[in-house]
Amino acid sequence: MSALPARRNKLLRASRHGRALRGAWRAVALVGALAWGLMPWAHAQPLSDQFVEVWTTRDGLPHSTVHGIGQTPDGFLWLATWEGLVRYDGHDFHLYRRADIPGLLDDGVRALNIGATGDLWAGSARGGIVRLHDGHWTALAPVASLVTDLLDTGDGGLWVATLHDGVVRIEASGKRTSITQANGLPSETVNALASDARGQIWAATSRGLALIESARARPIGQQSLSHGPVFSLFALADGRLLVGSEHGAFVGDAQGFVPLHPGLAAYAITRLWRDGDGSVWAGTNNNGLARVAGGNLEWLNIGKGLPNNRVLALRRDREGSLWVGTNGGLARVRAAPIHTYTRADGLADDFVRATLVDRDGTVWIGGGQGLDRLDLRSDTISRVRFSARLADVSVLSLAQDAQGDILVGTFHDGLLRLHDGQVVSTLTMESGLPANEVRAILPARDGRLWIGTKQGLVVGAGARTRTYGTRDGLAADFIQALYEDADGSVWVGTAQGAVRFVGDTMQSVDLGSSDAQYVYGFLPSTDAQAVWLATDRGLVRVPRHGGPVAVVGRSQGLPFEKIFAMAADARGRLWLTGNEGVVGLQLADIEDVAAGRRKTVDARLYGRADGMVSAQANGGSTPAAALDGDGHLWVATAQGAARLDPTVPLHQAASLPGIAIESVEVDGREVDLKQSPELPPGDHRIVVRFVAPALLNAARVRYRYRLGGAAPAWVELGSSREVQLTHLDPGAFELQLQASLPGESARSMANLAFSIRAYWWQRPWVWGLLAALAGLVAYTTFLVRLRQSRRNERHLRALVGERTAELQVQTQIAEQLARTDSLTLLANRRAIDQALEADGRAAGGGGALPLSLLLLDLDNFKPINDQFGHAAGDIALGQVAAVLREQVRLPDIAARWGGDEFAVLLHDCDEAKALLVAERICAAVAGIDCSSFAPGGAITASIGMACADRRSGHIHVGTLVVHADQAVYRAKRDGRNRVRVAQQRAPESARDTAS
Repeated sequence: MSALPARRNKLLRASRHGRALRGAWRAVALVGALAWGLMPWAHAQPLSDQFVEVWTTRDGLPHSTVHGIGQTPDGFLWLATWEGLVRYDGHDFHLYRRADIPGLLDDGVRALNIGATGDLWAGSARGGIVRLHDGHWTALAPVASLVTDLLDTGDGGLWVATLHDGVVRIEASGKRTSITQANGLPSETVNALASDARGQIWAATSRGLALIESARARPIGQQSLSHGPVFSLFALADGRLLVGSEHGAFVGDAQGFVPLHPGLAAYAITRLWRDGDGSVWAGTNNNGLARVAGGNLEWLNIGKGLPNNRVLALRRDREGSLWVGTNGGLARVRAAPIHTYTRADGLADDFVRATLVDRDGTVWIGGGQGLDRLDLRSDTISRVRFSARLADVSVLSLAQDAQGDILVGTFHDGLLRLHDGQVVSTLTMESGLPANEVRAILPARDGRLWIGTKQGLVVGAGARTRTYGTRDGLAADFIQALYEDADGSVWVGTAQGAVRFVGDTMQSVDLGSSDAQYVYGFLPSTDAQAVWLATDRGLVRVPRHGGPVAVVGRSQGLPFEKIFAMAADARGRLWLTGNEGVVGLQLADIEDVAAGRRKTVDARLYGRADGMVSAQANGGSTPAAALDGDGHLWVATAQGAARLDPTVPLHQAASLPGIAIESVEVDGREVDLKQSPELPPGDHRIVVRFVAPALLNAARVRYRYRLGGAAPAWVELGSSREVQLTHLDPGAFELQLQASLPGESARSMANLAFSIRAYWWQRPWVWGLLAALAGLVAYTTFLVRLRQSRRNERHLRALVGERTAELQVQTQIAEQLARTDSLTLLANRRAIDQALEADGRAAGGGGALPLSLLLLDLDNFKPINDQFGHAAGDIALGQVAAVLREQVRLPDIAARWGGDEFAVLLHDCDEAKALLVAERICAAVAGIDCSSFAPGGAITASIGMACADRRSGHIHVGTLVVHADQAVYRAKRDGRNRVRVAQQRAPESARDTAS
């Protein structure tokens, strides 16, 4: 009995000691957290304004779970997924599975690490370990269980974390050392590895944190870290460590750890990342992504743009973007100058046509399904509630009158007047409007109201109104912009130019040499002596009191020429909107160009890379853009209202990554020209695909090439990442590729050297020998003729005639052979090219059109070649050739285009007839019986068709091949064994119609 009080006293002392120890640690934690919070944090943009972009399996990601993220020195982003390793170049995801990487062992990749020298390491679910070095994959012997993490410390060795077998150290020599529980590791389930600034190796296990010293592990932080699993580690430059555990995030070293932020204590921290400004990002198991900055804790989760709340990977790239791997896809988070408000934020509709900032600072946003008010002070959006009759109001234009009422132009309901958010009056066709579609509103200073509709202009004051149309001298009835200048003159923009009202007198506005039709907006010049017009052909400066008209367009440095809206801020910046985004430049620059003081402007194009959900700004109604009191630009776009803040710095790389050559195809087969740069003789079709992996600005990169040895001039490719080379003579070539960003000096280059061998009869010595022989024959003939000219004159004439006829026959035979494919006995590509050239000349001189071209690409030819041999492949090609002979008329040409491709040129055949022929050919090819030469095999064809017909389209004979080739690509992409017709360019008037 006496032992019980003693035991109770011992327990009480232990309890008091434990409380005192916990209290001491809480004090340390509080001091540490305070010290962490007082670090010199940089001002961080609120998370709500960060731009979040998401990629899922719908966007080409092969699996929705992204375990690891890394960026190699060449700029490519790499992802570890359950379906394999994925490489992203800013455009496309390229998947590498175990079949592509010997030694990977399994498609499930959990671990990914970019080493100190730039090598990529990956570990799979079956213990496979592979390395990408200098473009080549190598494999190490596998470990015994799933690889959870890899750590390349740069000394030639590798640290491997596993799911069930602890940590394995693989030295450069190949020697392996295992660190398990027998060596002090708290658990043999290791979640993460890290090397701190002192070179010490840390292991996060399912039972706590350990420091690995030599071949042993020592548990660390058992008193200061909460008990339980540790999931993530991040080494800081000062030697400390960020630790993500089941009960929050901690910071410290071997001497102890303190909580990063008390608000994280309730969450399992799966991943950590610290930025250079001190901000710490913490991914959680089920609550999304947190950011700790300046002592503040903010959250980003599925409700704010993340694809999933379970964060499995974090990595900031060299362009400043934070990449987030989740269970539901990949996200990119970054500070951006543009924040877009959409339906997700409470807008009535994503398709926004007009934005207005009223005199109280409220932003009015008109869209296809209603009108919203955005209170900038509270950043809250409220819907304007209309009556049941106006429940589906589609807003086109906005304005505020002198009394403060908001005037709303609609698509179907005429003009609405709002007072205190309520409709107090309406004006429709029943009230005198020529149309209910109101695209522009101007409350003039003299009290008159100007209303622009699609059927004319209405000017009124009180009960007196007047309507103007083309019969009155208006340039067009379709009105889309109104502006009052300093003199009280009213400028009217229409779909066919502009007019100006001076008093009640209408004057036509001269648009100079701009060739402009649509006038979308107006802006006064800096000296108020002219008005700038936003048109479909750039900016046009019209002097108010006469003088030369100036034009600023693409050739003067603007990224696009169709300009929907203009706005000039208090700092002299000019903002332009269009179908490709927003342009920022200095107003003084366009004035200097107009005056001839400079040739071009320095323009910066803002688009998706800068935070716009859609780079398509809307136009054709006003105001399509507006400035608020803080200098923010509000832009109506096809996907929300975009707010551009010029004070937010742009994040982009100082230079473009180098151009990577993705693939080289010669006559339809992929080759490695670096390994085998010499091609056999022949007229080859060479296709080179490449990319400069600018992750942030991929859509803005422009490419060009030149071919040394053949075409020294640069050929502009625009955004295309493919070069096709044909009809190259024998010789040595160097293909030079260049990537650049418009308006910026950043450029990158790549070179590809190759050569084409000559046929024996194309070699110089053969031609020299032939020339010498010809000279000898000519000399001998001359002597003979000199001696026997009189005696044998008649005989020689006859002989010459016979020789000439014989030579003509031989020439005809040679020409026929040169234009015939030896395998299929069809015409060859040279015959098609010559026919197209002749047809092009005929069309230019008014010759017969239409002319249609079919390109066929066999879908299942390679498996037949690979499985049954080239002899079977030759039979298959012969069968297809037989189909073409049966289906093609005598005047038309069927040819073997090259490899497994065929072409059919149909003369005097319009698109409808050609489509019937193409469908018959497609069906006939699919019906070929392969059982005799390829049992179980089948052949189908993907057919692309293009038609040159001046009655129905603009495809020129000279571009038939390009358009047909693009249609073949669409047929392949849409599922093969089908016909696709080249998309014809719409008429200019249709393409220029405002949205």
